Amino acid sequence: MRNTFPDSSCTFGHGSLVWEGAIQPTPLSDSYRMRLEYRHGELPNVRIIEPEIQSRNGSHPEHLYPDGSLCLFYPRHREWNHGMLLARTVVPWASEWLLHYEIWLKTGEWCGGGIHPGKRKEQEARDLASRPAV
Repeated sequence: MRNTFPDSSCTFGHGSLVWEGAIQPTPLSDSYRMRLEYRHGELPNVRIIEPEIQSRNGSHPEHLYPDGSLCLFYPRHREWNHGMLLARTVVPWASEWLLHYEIWLKTGEWCGGGIHPGKRKEQEARDLASRPAV
């Protein structure tokens, strides 16, 4: 993580990693301070520390877990696994999430796709139907 993001901080201990760094989705975007916590054998947990994630017209952005962490991939589809490098998967996915968040703040539309709470079963069926036959 420090090789890819030299201005970040990283601590290790007892099978866990805590990384904090700044990411900026585009040159026109805000810079965000992000915290990634990962314990071996578990899924990574990503939060935006600052600036605080805002609501829009009383609604929170989509793809946020109830604890405020970012939903970056769908675990049931095994889009991420423990053999993948966090710096090449989770951090870029967080940057992409922030890009869609910025668009959502301006337009009210989440353009990032994904499975939304309450629509999960319908979306899973569409996702499966759209996959090419093997």
